[in-house]
Amino acid sequence: MVLAYGLSGEAIAIGFMLSALIYVGALTSGAHFNPAISLGAFYLKRLSGAELFGYIVAQIVGAFLAASTVLFISSLVYYVEPPINSGFYQQLGIETLLTFILTLTALVAWIGNPSHKSVATYSVVMGFVLVASVMIGQNISGAILNPAISVGTSILDYFLGGASYQDILTYTIAPILGASMATFTYKFIITEEY
Repeated sequence: MVLAYGLSGEAIAIGFMLSALIYVGALTSGAHFNPAISLGAFYLKRLSGAELFGYIVAQIVGAFLAASTVLFISSLVYYVEPPINSGFYQQLGIETLLTFILTLTALVAWIGNPSHKSVATYSVVMGFVLVASVMIGQNISGAILNPAISVGTSILDYFLGGASYQDILTYTIAPILGASMATFTYKFIITEEY
């Protein structure tokens, strides 16, 4: 994901990259690639606390390594920072809302409902949701929707003398809120209909 954000920044490239990664990794690891999605799986008891911790560490390490690859390929340091034309609460709000939609989609299409298990469908649906989310939120918050991307890229940026770590709160609080609200919605509203 960091490669798509860092080398392109285009919504379609980002969403298609997620589709490809999910298609490759869904049957192996669940293809979360995002602590918000892993948190939703944990809330639904699909991951233990130890597994959640392992997933989050792996996701952050992956983001750090991908940011390092972006630096190697392009000589540019990719890090997450919100656009200057929006305020903290706007950024927090859009990141929460879009992470809610992304997580809820993951819960409905794959994690929460085993009868819907189609890797191809799940990967395409998640890719399209991410494309739409990036298109909607990019000018407000950057539409990251993934704490691992913020933390992993900030670590590299910090080692290189940057200060993007100052924006980590926006990109961690919002996805946690969004994932929590999505799981609540899934457990107490949507599953009643299935």
